[in-house]
Amino acid sequence: PSPTTPAANPALAECTQVTEGFVPNRFTIESLGADEKVIALNLDKDGNIAAPPFDQPRTASWWSGGPKPGSGKGKAVMSIHTYNPSLPPALGNEMYEGGKPQLKKGDLIKLYGKNGQVMCYEYTDAKKIWVNEYDPNSDVMVDFEGDPELAIVICWDFDKSTRDWDSRILFYADPVKVAA
Repeated sequence: PSPTTPAANPALAECTQVTEGFVPNRFTIESLGADEKVIALNLDKDGNIAAPPFDQPRTASWWSGGPKPGSGKGKAVMSIHTYNPSLPPALGNEMYEGGKPQLKKGDLIKLYGKNGQVMCYEYTDAKKIWVNEYDPNSDVMVDFEGDPELAIVICWDFDKSTRDWDSRILFYADPVKVAA
């Protein structure tokens, strides 16, 4: 993408040019009214990218074992909760309703670092992956070498009989190039 200036799009006014990766501690998705905490987590006890604590329905966890937001390559991965239908909704429930993503192409997702970095991403697409069809060797979620990208993963398709989630929704966003 070509560099964008805040004058061309006022929503980008706080976006900074990020040349080194950083650890995010907050994120916003303005189209959903989300302004939430990010915590850095690695893998859970089962070896999966860890979700935030269950009692934090709007917090995102950033996968600390993967690429950092603002690094030159690979997917920065965040996980956000979806709650089963017997509970009040979590942010993941708001992100994907009625069988479709609630983000529109171009919606901004902003990640904030403790030193004033604001990495801005534009939402591009979402993809549903069935757990039983997921190839852990694919780059659909884990990618250290490809173009820089943000991937947000939520659980979907809750099976009441097994109490498991049968699919994941991956929301992809490309970094916004900010003019220096």
